[in-house]
Amino acid sequence: MKLITKIAVRLTAAASAALAFAVCAFAEGEAAAAEATPQMTTSAMLLQLVPFIGALILLYFLLLRPQQKREKEAQAMRDAVRIGDEVCTAGGIVGIVLKVEDETVVLETGAERNRIRIKKWAIHENITQIEERKQAEKERKAARSNGIAAAAANNDGKKKKKSED
Repeated sequence: MKLITKIAVRLTAAASAALAFAVCAFAEGEAAAAEATPQMTTSAMLLQLVPFIGALILLYFLLLRPQQKREKEAQAMRDAVRIGDEVCTAGGIVGIVLKVEDETVVLETGAERNRIRIKKWAIHENITQIEERKQAEKERKAARSNGIAAAAANNDGKKKKKSED
């Protein structure tokens, strides 16, 4: 995120430098513009807008699009909350989901089994989903390493059979 911020700052500085250059060029070219045709001045103005449009497009792809993607993932996580999941709220409250409604969720927290009702947007992370993903990743890696070990054992067995023949 720091890299994106640095790029945005540099891009903004470059855009302001381009604006200053364009203003100077426009001021110098004012006398020539009086003699120029209207088509030439329109094309010159459009040419000056090209760097700004490029900067806006670049800012969209560097800042806005990744943010929208993260928001979409967070909303999908909140929609996937089900009864029995352990969740953490934006305020740091950890609890187990007892009831899921359209806009709210009922959590059970603490040793005294206190129940609180929170808005879905306040759910920061679903701990159960994270643990399930980690477990699935471990199983996938184990299966992959077992598959590689089995393939290596098969290759060793084939080499031994060839050497025996």
